[in-house]
Amino acid sequence: MMRALELNLASRPFRNNTPIWTAHGLLLAAVAAFSAWNVHTYVRAAQRLDAIEATIGSVERRMQELDGREQAATVAARAFDLKTMGIQAEKANDILLRRGLSWTRLFNTLEKIVPYEVRMSAIRPVYGTREAASRGRTATFEGTVPVDVEGTAHSLEAFLELERALIMDPHFADVEPIRSESSPGVDEVKFQLRFLYDPDGRLGGEHPAIPHVLDAARKAAEEGGEAPPSALDNLQ
Repeated sequence: MMRALELNLASRPFRNNTPIWTAHGLLLAAVAAFSAWNVHTYVRAAQRLDAIEATIGSVERRMQELDGREQAATVAARAFDLKTMGIQAEKANDILLRRGLSWTRLFNTLEKIVPYEVRMSAIRPVYGTREAASRGRTATFEGTVPVDVEGTAHSLEAFLELERALIMDPHFADVEPIRSESSPGVDEVKFQLRFLYDPDGRLGGEHPAIPHVLDAARKAAEEGGEAPPSALDNLQ
């Protein structure tokens, strides 16, 4: 059997470079894709960084604005005097009380309890929350007003009956004689009283039954004792 002769008549050896170029092409494509991904990632990161920096700048501007407003509010608050504001608030409350007070209701209530022998010459509501609160002997309600009254009683008994009627009525409390004057040989008594007035009648407390002064004096005389001292004895 004869062997085939392997003859190569080319001037240089034949090499198959297809796999090499294919590998180079794939590597180049991978490098291009990786580069494109890097560029895209860089662009997105740069955009996000710009957005974050813009947000930080906006927050800083807002913080500066808030600091400026706080300083301005502090300066403005220091310009107000709390004592002056309190006085202004009291004056405003006084105006509201003046407008809310019904003189007709006050007169009608007094007309029901004032004895016939007593004549009122002046009725003056005393406005001012400080003065009302300074008395502090009776729990006050919103809308209550201290009232000063002046008048003349035909007798001491009539004046004491006026005090008794004011104490027993739920529209009045803290009945306080301010002064009384009587001339020698004259039964008339000029007086000034102060009491707390509530148009809604919420001042009714646990008052003991106070009899009429004449009944008390008559009962004391019948029992052979002395009449109890009146509230006016301390004023004379």
